Amino acid sequence: MSGDGPDRPEGRPGRTGRGGGSRGGDVARLPGPLLRHRAERRPQSVPELPYAAAAVTGTAGCSYAELDRRARAVAARLGAQLQPGSRVMLVYPQGPDLAGAFFGCLYAGMAAIPLPLPGPGATGAVARAVQRCAPDLVLTGSDSWTPLAVDRTRTQVVEADGVRVCGEPVWRLAQSWRPVGVLRTAAAYHRYHDDGSAGGRLEAAMGHGDLSDVMDELAQAVRLGTDEENVGWIAAVHGVEDAVWRILLPVRVSG
Repeated sequence: MSGDGPDRPEGRPGRTGRGGGSRGGDVARLPGPLLRHRAERRPQSVPELPYAAAAVTGTAGCSYAELDRRARAVAARLGAQLQPGSRVMLVYPQGPDLAGAFFGCLYAGMAAIPLPLPGPGATGAVARAVQRCAPDLVLTGSDSWTPLAVDRTRTQVVEADGVRVCGEPVWRLAQSWRPVGVLRTAAAYHRYHDDGSAGGRLEAAMGHGDLSDVMDELAQAVRLGTDEENVGWIAAVHGVEDAVWRILLPVRVSG
């Protein structure tokens, strides 16, 4: 990226106040390694939440094996084009493509900036978000590839869905992925707020350990019978937007 983009926010400190430590246990409890573990142990099982909206959002009916395959394919392509720690904007409607892209960023050791679309082709906010966030690359699906208002001479744009990533079959790319060691404190996720004509705001990064902590808290809320609205409220208080907790929490609670 050119040097005239906006300053990048500093990563936030660990939520526990212990130097970025996580209550989530060892590294295997981080969101990316946890999905890998589920895919190896229960490949055909489907991560899900006890809420109706989970049928069309979040992991949207993908099995662990399928979600892991999508993530490995995305991570393999990202790793071939960017360095770990790069920022990747995800321009998709909620559903399996967004889920695969988000986990792909975690697998690749890169920070995801989700920009969930209200529907295919609803890309009006993309140019504003790219200008504000200055991502190193934009991932999007085939249904929104053409209309994205992104200057491709300055920002890479890659098409990725459940069939192909940058034109290459997902199954083939997934086989070429090699794990990347990720620190618990490494940046994993930025929440972006679109403020319309006023511009947009990019929050400081949450680390992999931060996400694990929040998912632990949400999983406990689910076990206690907390309803969907209040689970979403708890997530928002901790800085995790709706589309993201719907992707991560099913993997945590469906073990």
